[in-house]
Amino acid sequence: MMNIIAGIHAVKHALDADETLDELLLVKGKNHPRLNELVHLARKVKLKVSFVPKEALERLANGVPHQGVVAKVAAKDAVSFKDWLVALEQTPSALVLILDQVTDPHNLGACIRTAEASGCAGVVIPKDHAADLSSPIVSKSACGALSRIPVLRVTNLARSMKDLKTAGFWISGLAGEADTLLHDINFSGKNALVMGAEGEGMRRLVRESCDQLVSIPMPGKIESLNVSVATGVALFEVVRQGLIKG
Repeated sequence: MMNIIAGIHAVKHALDADETLDELLLVKGKNHPRLNELVHLARKVKLKVSFVPKEALERLANGVPHQGVVAKVAAKDAVSFKDWLVALEQTPSALVLILDQVTDPHNLGACIRTAEASGCAGVVIPKDHAADLSSPIVSKSACGALSRIPVLRVTNLARSMKDLKTAGFWISGLAGEADTLLHDINFSGKNALVMGAEGEGMRRLVRESCDQLVSIPMPGKIESLNVSVATGVALFEVVRQGLIKG
């Protein structure tokens, strides 16, 4: 399966980050300094460069603004959840992000990007209740993070959370109505944070599989945050505590 990265900024980010690209495709007949720079970077690393009609790029980009360029990325081999978890069993501290029902590709990509930036060991998502990882929108929003952090697609999210608990993880679910505030929790050791979809939140079994429910303090009148924003607030609270503890 092939992933697609679309847009000048996203493709340049991938080239600068030494992502494994299969081919660079540019719109035929367009001469632009930023596109020419991408061609130069691609040829420098001996990446195949092709010039194609605009219609071909639009089909590949699938609705994502491509600005005259897309890159093909070979999908990584799927990581086994069990193998990944075994590798974490002896780790004294780790952070994992669990996403339930995040079906918007912009939000999924942004959450994966934030998870990588915050040092998460992985992102766990359900196979049937998540946006398609091969979507160019997910790739563009993740801004290169898909190649740097394991994203584990599991059949049964609640059962996988049970496996995480067995491996020593403490699981906190974010819920707006929870009485316990995020900043009052001691996030030492192994932690997994569960984020539900905006509006619907976590499914019942996922919610019941959490060790605790916590909320983000919100003194304003807005009752909820976009899931990618809430993810950033929660993950970097764990990071903040870790940095303070040295």
